[in-house]
Amino acid sequence: MHGLRTLLAGCLLAGGLVGCGPNCEDGGALESAYLDGQARAADVNEAERARGRADGLALTYDDGLADGEGDGHLDGYDVGFFGPYGYPQGYSDGYVDGHYSGAVDLAACQRGANDGFADGEYDGWKLGYDEAYVDAYDIGYDDGWYDGSGACGFRSGRLGGDADDDAVDPEDLEICERRGFRHHVHEGAYADGLAEGKAGNPDYVAGYEAGYPAAFDAAVRLGELDGYGLGYAEGFDVGYLDGYDAAYYACYEDAYADGYSAGYNAGADAGLDDGYYDGYDDGYYEGSRDC
Repeated sequence: MHGLRTLLAGCLLAGGLVGCGPNCEDGGALESAYLDGQARAADVNEAERARGRADGLALTYDDGLADGEGDGHLDGYDVGFFGPYGYPQGYSDGYVDGHYSGAVDLAACQRGANDGFADGEYDGWKLGYDEAYVDAYDIGYDDGWYDGSGACGFRSGRLGGDADDDAVDPEDLEICERRGFRHHVHEGAYADGLAEGKAGNPDYVAGYEAGYPAAFDAAVRLGELDGYGLGYAEGFDVGYLDGYDAAYYACYEDAYADGYSAGYNAGADAGLDDGYYDGYDDGYYEGSRDC
């Protein structure tokens, strides 16, 4: 086991398990072990298939009837649920109703108007302030410099080892045997055999064929009802959000323009005052610093 852990650690360090482990196609003892595992898998597959076939042949008419009703119900339900009168129709109807409900939700327009005006006011104020500030700063700077200079009377790798290359590690033999088994064992062998046995069992087939159709037909309507209900609910939710968003952004855009205009004017007024006085102070300093 220590050798196996060392092998796996080396593979991990090398970047993964792909291609790691002993060479089970060496043409010698390791490949022979792999073939032993493959043969064991074939025996297990055949035994499981035979067991399933025997169980299928032992089933009765009532077993077939129960399975037919069960499969008929599942198949019919799926046909109804996903059919044109089930989920798709429900989703379509729900979306239309939901979209209308969202579009006429007064809260959507009110929220959009509030957000739009606020965002527009912010963006407008910022731009108005910046533009007015720059122009006012230049004017203020000139005035300040003039006054300031006038006060002065002028203007101014890999894993290594010492093991014998010709020796065969018993753990490698075990790994190859298990690998041969795992690569060839068929997990569905019993199910395949059971299906064969059922198909070759006339009593079972008769019961299945008697139970399937009625169960299928009854389940179609049930599937349609459930599918429509779920589809309507999900479609309504999506439609409502889309309608809500449409109303929100329509009111948002109108209010944004109003907010932008109001914000720009207010920002320009503030920018004029701040820009002029900041410019004046800087200009006065520059103009008078040689006094």
